Amino acid sequence: MSSFCPFCSSTKFKPSHLPDTYFNNKNFSYLKCENCKLIYLSPFPAPEDYVVMYPPSYQSGINTQINENEKLAGLRFPYKKHFELINKFSPGKKIIDYGCGHANFVLNANKKGYTCDGVEYNPVHVDLLKKEIPTSSFYLIDDFLKRNDLKYDVIRLSNVLEHLDNPNQIVQTLVSKLNPKGILLVEGPIETNFNLAFLFRLVYFKLSKLLNKNRKVTHSPTHIFFSNSTNQKEFFIQNNLTELDFEVTECEWPFPENFSEVNSIGMFFKWVIAKKSKFFSYFIKNWGNTFIYVGTKKNN
Repeated sequence: MSSFCPFCSSTKFKPSHLPDTYFNNKNFSYLKCENCKLIYLSPFPAPEDYVVMYPPSYQSGINTQINENEKLAGLRFPYKKHFELINKFSPGKKIIDYGCGHANFVLNANKKGYTCDGVEYNPVHVDLLKKEIPTSSFYLIDDFLKRNDLKYDVIRLSNVLEHLDNPNQIVQTLVSKLNPKGILLVEGPIETNFNLAFLFRLVYFKLSKLLNKNRKVTHSPTHIFFSNSTNQKEFFIQNNLTELDFEVTECEWPFPENFSEVNSIGMFFKWVIAKKSKFFSYFIKNWGNTFIYVGTKKNN
């Protein structure tokens, strides 16, 4: 089992409210750090697990849609929010999108007048990006992290951090690639932060464990950890960053966002919970399951 917390490195933990998952013929548990309260996967996936978790089809090609005002499915904020923060805090216009996926942000940023490059893990996909978007540079993760000559005004991670089993190491390396007064822009889930929908899930999982302590599920454990607003903010502080902006909001995910997705009584109930949770989170500060963060190197 993973014996340390990926945020604070504490070796003290206890079982969490989440059930084990059986994936790739292995059992994975979710532990709760007794120090920073992070919930994390144990053991961390092995290389052969990542191959199954992220097949070539995971990237789904390239998305050429240009629309900064509309939040794409699966994303947390519209690009307009990102551009507002970049314009407010960044000293320049050179951006790298670490974990650029289908490169939609890269294309939208270039359209706005930025110079945006991308980083991804799959060599076949990176070759496709290079071919289809020759105006930008694209790098494999290992190659990018080893390059000392690549510096940027903005390093962006969108729904990436929670997939890493070494987030401290990655963020420290990325911070070293910032130009003077450069910024790190991160958005992602804070899945154990308090809100109505989380309370519902917490009660459900605790009751499920009470009724069947050996219950297991079979989803792909792509999220290595589940954070809240407190330990997420502390994570950035311990990685030599000064906070410039940190905002919490609520989105319906992982429950249905639109009524058109409802196809059962259970889904209808989840849709109602999601809408009510979003409503209450609008009025109560720091209730929400999503964050966006801007930070810069200390003493910049």
